[in-house]
Amino acid sequence: AGTFREAERLLADFNIRTVIGGTAASITVVGPRGPVHSSDFSVTVPASVKSAVLETQAGNLIASDLAGELNGQTRAGRIELDRLGAAASVRTGGGEVHVGRVAGGVRCYSGGGNIRAEAVGNDSWFETAGGDIQIGDGSGPIHAMTAGGNIKVDRCSADVFARTGAGVIDVRQAGGLVTADNSSGAIQIESARGVRCESSAGAIRLRNVGDGAMEATTAMGNILAELLSGTRIRDSLLSTNAGDITVFLASNIPVTVQARNETPGGRRGIISEFPEIRIRLAGFDGSMPLFAEGALNGGGPVLRISASGGTIYLRRHK
Repeated sequence: AGTFREAERLLADFNIRTVIGGTAASITVVGPRGPVHSSDFSVTVPASVKSAVLETQAGNLIASDLAGELNGQTRAGRIELDRLGAAASVRTGGGEVHVGRVAGGVRCYSGGGNIRAEAVGNDSWFETAGGDIQIGDGSGPIHAMTAGGNIKVDRCSADVFARTGAGVIDVRQAGGLVTADNSSGAIQIESARGVRCESSAGAIRLRNVGDGAMEATTAMGNILAELLSGTRIRDSLLSTNAGDITVFLASNIPVTVQARNETPGGRRGIISEFPEIRIRLAGFDGSMPLFAEGALNGGGPVLRISASGGTIYLRRHK
């Protein structure tokens, strides 16, 4: 509206209903029929409110500085949350979701927009039908799922569960187990206490995985794993049907290596920089699988490596 009088006239076309009963209050705003006007509706409540429910047909939802729980829904708008003291559950039919700092767990769903969260607590779930998901910091388990986008988690003090139909899964630091499933794309884990990774078509890179098992399989792609000094792993498996597997091992890690290469023809190979690991053919026939086995530093958990479409490299970590 260009003038105050014009604003009053437009406001008179809105139907605003307020219901107060007991410890609850409800405010319903119904806009006029006809041409759509752009309008904002702002509500200020005490920060100590135990719970708030927000719903709009097509507009954006913005909520901040609440101590209680929040539930929000919009058919197509953007959602923004920040400085919330309890759990939040929000849903949008297709807009983006931006989450600042939320002390409780968060549940977010978007029909196709990106989801970004700075810091969340407890058990949090993020799902979008086609956008990217980016999480800065999580103090509880994180579940991230997208039908076709990238997933990035900078820090999480607990377990991480990530699944995408097409994109890159990138977890920088996790205090628990990382479970990653990618239908078409790469998986990168920089630090975790155990990993379970599976990709139908993409490379897998693992680094600084300790106090847990490494389970990484890809139907088509290379695998790179780095076991740094001081790393303690459990029995593990690295497997690819079409690609190379490269493992960098620190010189002081106690581990037993069992490698098998079934690549057809003369292209199969196992290259090792460790004299303790002996390489041999399974039989006299040159088409038989190639094996390598040995114990480093007295042996330890078993690291099984399987390739059927590339070369296996066992390198010293420098």
